[in-house]
Amino acid sequence: MPSSFTNFPLPTLQDRQQQLEITLDHCQPVLRAVCPNAHRRYRADAPPITGNQHQIREFSAVEKPVHAVFNEANHLNAERGLPLNWYRYVQPEGATYFYNPISRVVTPSNVMEQDILAFIQRSYDTLMELVKAKGRELPVTSETYLEAQCETELCECRYYFVSHSARVPFWAEDVSTEALGLEAVANPEHLKSMLLPEYWLHVEHFPMHNRLPLEAEEELIGVLAHGLVDDKTAPTSTTPYSAKEDKHFLEALRVMKENMVTMQHDGYRLCTVARLWLMIARTRHVNAYGLQAPRLDRLQSIGSLDGQEISRILEYLSNTLLLGVPKATFKRLRSLWHGRIVYQRHWQAFFEDIRREWIHSGVLALGIWIANVGLLYVTPARTVSRDLATISCGLSVTGVLLSSVLYKLHTEDQLSGAYAITEYLIRVESYDYGLQPLSVMLSLPYTFALWAIFTFSVALVVAMSQYLGSFSLTTFLVTMTCGGFPILFLFSATAFFSGQSGPIGVGAGGMRWIGRSIGNAVRQLVGRPINSNRF
Repeated sequence: MPSSFTNFPLPTLQDRQQQLEITLDHCQPVLRAVCPNAHRRYRADAPPITGNQHQIREFSAVEKPVHAVFNEANHLNAERGLPLNWYRYVQPEGATYFYNPISRVVTPSNVMEQDILAFIQRSYDTLMELVKAKGRELPVTSETYLEAQCETELCECRYYFVSHSARVPFWAEDVSTEALGLEAVANPEHLKSMLLPEYWLHVEHFPMHNRLPLEAEEELIGVLAHGLVDDKTAPTSTTPYSAKEDKHFLEALRVMKENMVTMQHDGYRLCTVARLWLMIARTRHVNAYGLQAPRLDRLQSIGSLDGQEISRILEYLSNTLLLGVPKATFKRLRSLWHGRIVYQRHWQAFFEDIRREWIHSGVLALGIWIANVGLLYVTPARTVSRDLATISCGLSVTGVLLSSVLYKLHTEDQLSGAYAITEYLIRVESYDYGLQPLSVMLSLPYTFALWAIFTFSVALVVAMSQYLGSFSLTTFLVTMTCGGFPILFLFSATAFFSGQSGPIGVGAGGMRWIGRSIGNAVRQLVGRPINSNRF
């Protein structure tokens, strides 16, 4: 074996821990300004820091369970180990955090471990020195968020302040929105609109020690009641919740208010109010609520358009080969993705419609395939009708496969929330042509089903014409009854409903093309007798 591949004993976890000299006990904290949305509470790959084991990824963030002896001491003294002036709380979702009412510090880091407690204390002292050096004074209604982060050799302490009276986060130093991972703002009002959701996010994450501002709850009830009426009376309302959701939320708030009238300090009630306010504040920000030029309608634009073009090639294919079906889908997609804002209830209604269409198209294509198999069984080989039936078979099978694949890729679980829908749209959106390619893809199952019906009907007309002999009035009536009238009825019906909003519909361009094709076929049948010896 080459010397470069010589085996050495792998270091144990204890050896690796001894090699890491820097610990929380000795490292000097580096303050880092962050926003409340920087908290990684929902990330599975970011376990909480657990003492000096923070730099050893192989260590578990949860203590290894062992059998214990039950006695009165460990049963009654459940809060043993808490430092002086620190209290432990459990957020309604189950996350643990600690709060010090003297210094007004809240932290998700486990201060029950001495090294973390010392690091948090040093970070707080450093932060207060920075505030004093800047000549600033913290409001009485403010609290400080601190979190120890030591994933590398550099130990840093993430921090921000929140003002419960102003309902905004703030920082001890001058920091740009870019450094905080926030978007650019136009004016101070726009900045406050962007920071308000961050405040409610903090309150939702750490509600158990705070008092519920009653005016916020009363205003929330008014906002939800107005949203209920607005959603019912305005189809393009900008309210984030549907009327049904508003009704459920109002009922929940009513029950909490009636049963907890003397429990203003209840964290569950505050967490509920904060979560509802969070979505409302985010929606108001993207719609420029209270600013100079707000978006009052979901289809109203703010600022310049995105400059995306409409592909003429795709438009031509949509109006001809695809029978105009993607045109209605594209129109609805553009209205739903207007301003690049996702309203979950409208998108869910669209996906329910499109999934229902895929089921109907798949069943229809399957039925056409079965009919084509029967037609292939009774028609001789090397005939026009048999070739058309074979083409119809291929179209119907393709329609069934496309319906199945698209339905599988767009299940309700995969597109259940606004974030999942947004990620999906960003992933499938074309840089140049927006959602136009997506509209073509979503409409393919229905289009293939229509073409399968058309080719099968033509094959049936040809087969019946050849079976009955040369063209006559009887032949014309029989063939039209068997195939012609169903074709005309199908496309007339789809043309009638093509102006309706929805994913299904054959456009006017497709109808003109189909009309010309049917007219040419009829003229050929009338003008030239067909040899009865050939199909």
